[in-house]
Amino acid sequence: ILVRGRVARYAWGEDYHRLIEAKLGEVAAYLVVRAGAATRVFVDHGRMIDRAVAVRSGLGWYGRNTNVLTRRFGSWIFLAEVLTDAPLVPDAPLQTHCGSCTRCVAACPTGALVAPGVLDNDRCISFLTIELRGPIPRPLRPLMGDWVFGCDVCQEVCPVNRNAEARAHPKLGSERGIGPRPDLLALLRLTEEEFAGRFRPTPIWRTRRRGLLRNVCVALGNRGDRAAVPALSRALADAEPLVRQHAAWALGRLGGAVARQSLTTALDAEQDPLVRDEISQVMSDE
Repeated sequence: ILVRGRVARYAWGEDYHRLIEAKLGEVAAYLVVRAGAATRVFVDHGRMIDRAVAVRSGLGWYGRNTNVLTRRFGSWIFLAEVLTDAPLVPDAPLQTHCGSCTRCVAACPTGALVAPGVLDNDRCISFLTIELRGPIPRPLRPLMGDWVFGCDVCQEVCPVNRNAEARAHPKLGSERGIGPRPDLLALLRLTEEEFAGRFRPTPIWRTRRRGLLRNVCVALGNRGDRAAVPALSRALADAEPLVRQHAAWALGRLGGAVARQSLTTALDAEQDPLVRDEISQVMSDE
């Protein structure tokens, strides 16, 4: 039985941080040799505001989905910087914009794009599946679809991206990591050791096992396939309360006699107050 979820494109393969930092290290070394310049490399760390620097440097413009859009690659890019005191001639910012297009705003599943260029981070699926460490707010779970790590919807509907040049580094390909459409039931079976062995060199490591399996449970609930009930029932005994809580929610979404019996049995044994509350709410909603 295969029940598949979705993963944001940038996270299909290995962790891009290591790859980009090594490449920028070569640029920094060149500046030191040729100009005697001081350098510092930033790849999603430090206080550098990546998008602002990219727009000021003429690489692209702010899209209405808050991503930087480029003429050649659309928003399918990574942003990183070499900070230097080398005497470089600056490029001018691009004089372009998204026109009247608001497709990304209309397409956002959770309504996180509250206005063109304005993102409510707490509603964004990328935040909910990656950065949020605790329970996903109940009202947002049904809106998340089958995304288990990140979200590409606002990029997929963007007309600029439809004409973007396709290019990817081999290490970022799906064969080096989780891929675009992972088997959710297989992910739900992962032990801590298996999770670490498979995902430590990839972006998925950021969520840790409990975060990924939390997301998997939500995706299974949204997929609506009752073939997932046995796996979710087993997840009610997981060592992580966060996983048990979201497995209970997913079983409530799927419904049926087997799911309800699993929830009843789990409630009798459950000690964590948040999980007990989740199970009770699920059963009262039926």
